[in-house]
Amino acid sequence: MRFASSLSLTITAVMASIPGARLAGQELLSNGGFEEVTKAPTTYDQLSLAQGWSAMTLGLPEVFDRSANARTVGIPVNAYGETEPFEGERYAGFVAWKDDQRGAWGGAGDDPFKPGWSVYSEYMSAPLVSPLEEGVEYEVVFQVRLGANSDRAVSGIGACFTEAPIGGPHRRFLKEKPQVSADGIVRGKEQWVGVQGRFVADGGERHLTIGVFPSAEFDTERIVEGTDNQYAYYFIDAITVKRVADR
Repeated sequence: MRFASSLSLTITAVMASIPGARLAGQELLSNGGFEEVTKAPTTYDQLSLAQGWSAMTLGLPEVFDRSANARTVGIPVNAYGETEPFEGERYAGFVAWKDDQRGAWGGAGDDPFKPGWSVYSEYMSAPLVSPLEEGVEYEVVFQVRLGANSDRAVSGIGACFTEAPIGGPHRRFLKEKPQVSADGIVRGKEQWVGVQGRFVADGGERHLTIGVFPSAEFDTERIVEGTDNQYAYYFIDAITVKRVADR
């Protein structure tokens, strides 16, 4: 028994010495479920209370908590709808699209990046546990759900990996192209919708940013009749980033 135990430890040590061997299947994103907070969120714009997470533009996402007021960021009822977490006790949320200039654009035939475009969009970002390796395949999975009070739904929700943080002092769409994005418009209000994809890293990517990326695809759809609040708000939970096992 002592010999077998020694052999097991030796094999483990050898595997640990192989570059990337410990990363296959290992979670590369801390706090992907927004469970760890420095203190309980109480109102809007408090994504930074979730450990490791920050906003990348002047648009500030939220973290939702059961102790918060139902008129702001409570669970299950809040200002954007009603939902339980996909897993755990918390989730986050972001404005994917809001037309600050009503009627300015119908979702096609115009450039959302042109000067003067008045769209509003929010992005959330977190550092990875370790940088991605060149030529290695990774898998991203996260869950989103359209807030019940949203009168719009959009496409282009994705995950973008970069070496340096992206964003800036504005509230507009980011121009980067995500490695993984949702397939078409995400309309689900009744249940969580999984977004999943794989990609091969260029190497050195250290930051994950999630939001809407029109460079991948963008369209907006009105999903109500009558008064239209012209925004799409999405809850997000259970984000994972893992290296795919070598074949």
